[in-house]
Amino acid sequence: MTCRELLMRTRVGEVMQPCSIFVAPGDLVTRARSIMRASGLRTLFVVEDGKLSGIITARQMLRVTSTRSNIPVAGLMFQPRLVATPDDPLSKILKDMLALEISAVPVVKGVGDRTVLGMIRMEDVLARVVNSLAPGLKVKDVMTNKEDVVTCGPEDEVSKVWDLMEKVHHSGLPVVKYDKRKRAVEVIGMLTRSDIIRSGAIRLAEESDKGRFRSPPKVRALMRTPAITVSPETPLVDAVRLLLEKGIGRLPVVKDGSLVGIVSRADVFKACL
Repeated sequence: MTCRELLMRTRVGEVMQPCSIFVAPGDLVTRARSIMRASGLRTLFVVEDGKLSGIITARQMLRVTSTRSNIPVAGLMFQPRLVATPDDPLSKILKDMLALEISAVPVVKGVGDRTVLGMIRMEDVLARVVNSLAPGLKVKDVMTNKEDVVTCGPEDEVSKVWDLMEKVHHSGLPVVKYDKRKRAVEVIGMLTRSDIIRSGAIRLAEESDKGRFRSPPKVRALMRTPAITVSPETPLVDAVRLLLEKGIGRLPVVKDGSLVGIVSRADVFKACL
């Protein structure tokens, strides 16, 4: 069975996972922020009496300064752009997730019943299709080429890189430097939104702009090294298994020590659909 056929035949209910981490409308933003920092999640579902009330994102919460700690979640939450039911075809929900650039979707009982049953995540779908990928496909067949890869540098301010991630809807960026001797753009690390959330660096950066801190955090302080990379000739199935094993959303593609592209979960799904 091809990847496309598998997605069309599978229902959301077969892939969804329990929704074990959530907040209530009456919880303070400080509690929600603490949960995000502990879990690395970028979005939390807001649930009351077992029913979906809305969602709240890191972008909203981490920009609330420490002097405004008494704000309830209800004051910042909003309605999700996409909600799934167990009977929805996985292919349809995945297409919507890709179009809206959403990595996690709440699953409710039905159109008229907002009882939360679980959640569907990009990584869950990826795990479902990995063994159905065409064996001849290589990373170079689906990757985003170097010209369209968004990167950052080790001396960039974390708050500005966060804004860039939000703008391009990327969960992480390769950290690069130009080696003059080799005339190559080398990947020296990786920075993800989860890394930033766990560090609390965005809130510190926001408050540094207001004079509470002198030095905004830099990428070099948070980036993961060495970067996990693949080559253009790596079989796609091996790259996907690496994404799943490491729990990451994208892999820099390197040839002869130089960045030539990036392969993400979205790239893989577009090849399937």
